[in-house]
Amino acid sequence: MFVKEIIKTSAEYLELNDVVDYLNASSDLTDEISEEISTFLLAVNMVNNNVACSYLELVSTKQFDATKTNIISYKAIDERGIIEIKNVVGENGEKLKFKTTPEGIVLEQNSSCIIEYSYFPTSLSIDDEIDYYLKLNNYVFALGVVAEYLYIKGNVDDAYSWDKRFKNSMLNLLRPKRSIVLPERRW
Repeated sequence: MFVKEIIKTSAEYLELNDVVDYLNASSDLTDEISEEISTFLLAVNMVNNNVACSYLELVSTKQFDATKTNIISYKAIDERGIIEIKNVVGENGEKLKFKTTPEGIVLEQNSSCIIEYSYFPTSLSIDDEIDYYLKLNNYVFALGVVAEYLYIKGNVDDAYSWDKRFKNSMLNLLRPKRSIVLPERRW
């Protein structure tokens, strides 16, 4: 999903034809269009953070050699904001005990380890691509962008209905898709 396409779909939902025309390269950039695109970009980043925190976690791992010190700072793990430390395992796959502090992770023993963590996505620009959500498409993401855009603009009633659509769509995407077998009834 490209950010530009998400903004274009969101503008189509809201019937903002001047923004759509600019994104289709059929009109020139004006101050009003530039302001609208900036607001849409803010909404895209807000929805991206919301999806990463509430629906589809972005998880990564990193290997460390903590034989000299048992404290690993969060900035050493990842420059992006860390949401949660999921797991810390040793070289042989055994779970290591750790504590989280404001400075970083404190291991109970000095050893090499692999840290699994979830993180916030980086801030996006209009030419960026969102390629880390497998289940999410352009149209569902745009529902959330429209809701945030309307909240920013102060149209709370319409924003609520678009937000409800977005949340329902996300729940439908994340719903387990398996057959449910009920036991036979006895008479």
